[in-house]
Amino acid sequence: MKVKEASVRVVLNSKAEPTLEVELRGAGWAVRASSPSGTSAGSHEAQAWPRAGTVDEAVRVSAEKLRKEVFPEIVGRDVEPAEVDGIIEEVDGTPRLERIGGNAALALSTAAVKAFAWEQGVPLFEAVGEAFGFEPGPVKPLENFIGGGAHGGASDIQEYLVAVETGDMREDVLTLSWAYRETKKLLEERDPWFEGALTLESAYVSGLKTDGVFEVLGAVREALESAGYRVFLGADVAANELWDGEKYVWRKEGLELSPEEQGEFLRTLAGRYGLYYLEDPFHEDAFEDFRGLQGRTEAVVTGDDLFATNPARLERGEGIGGVIIKPNQAGTLSRAVEAVRSARERGMVVTVSHRSGETDDPFLAHFAVGVGADFAKVGAAGIRTVKLNELLRIGELFYP
Repeated sequence: MKVKEASVRVVLNSKAEPTLEVELRGAGWAVRASSPSGTSAGSHEAQAWPRAGTVDEAVRVSAEKLRKEVFPEIVGRDVEPAEVDGIIEEVDGTPRLERIGGNAALALSTAAVKAFAWEQGVPLFEAVGEAFGFEPGPVKPLENFIGGGAHGGASDIQEYLVAVETGDMREDVLTLSWAYRETKKLLEERDPWFEGALTLESAYVSGLKTDGVFEVLGAVREALESAGYRVFLGADVAANELWDGEKYVWRKEGLELSPEEQGEFLRTLAGRYGLYYLEDPFHEDAFEDFRGLQGRTEAVVTGDDLFATNPARLERGEGIGGVIIKPNQAGTLSRAVEAVRSARERGMVVTVSHRSGETDDPFLAHFAVGVGADFAKVGAAGIRTVKLNELLRIGELFYP
């Protein structure tokens, strides 16, 4: 693809924070892509923005580096997506993309794949597969129904997650939308503190403790299973937020647990409520604890902060069941797909995930389908419906 023009602008994410949108133009085509931002960042992921006094200043510094140092290397040239990623890496020159910023890198990397799709005349998810050597396939949406932990509510578990398998990705999305609304009704009946508030990711904020939340989701599962669907319940413990260096402090539940007690507590919880998925049950460097729990539970023990979409971290992932892939943790799509490939080599369940500060760019849906992920964790409402609606459109190509 030959890039004739490249530009960058500051736009806002769903938290009203600044981020960047990159626009590329060629002969008869124009594409743009923006990057999300997370609320917290693990120490092993790409640095979101260059260091500056405020995030507003950092985003502008990042934009200037794209204009002055990166765009001149691609405008006027015939380049493929992987070459664009290579130019980003070369110009930045740091392992964590500290000069340009991982979020800026992702916006340009994504725009390059969109341009490739235009020139090839194929759907965007197919372009992802073709550019990086994957076989696209439908994914199951995984939605955050009830929030806790640092996101609010009375439970220390950060996210209570639901997925369903109907045999059609479109029906998965629509069935979960019903289940999300049904969850609100159940909370109104069972939670005297519930006022309809939502977290940053549009999950309901509940006054129920952990067991009470799982009982609500158990009722949702029962309704879905009675309709003949397979249901997946999960929890994102976000244990980095609980770890004080020696123990896991569940402040809202009034618990202080050693690593051994944390593992046993979560193993019991997963068994009691039939959980399929347990994300970040331990802190970001507890590889052996992850492995130990995986050996004692049927739930898919999944690393987010543990792996940080970092291929080098995934090399230590043997014996761990699943991985979260967040492209902006990696910085470029080339790095992100390397992490997917490493996970598949180890037999892991792959979940492609959104961030708390999302944009109106639907690309994540195409990325999840393009790399053949198992799940797409994209939220349930609000700006998250941009990705869900894109999955509905993509589904028309898989289920005519």
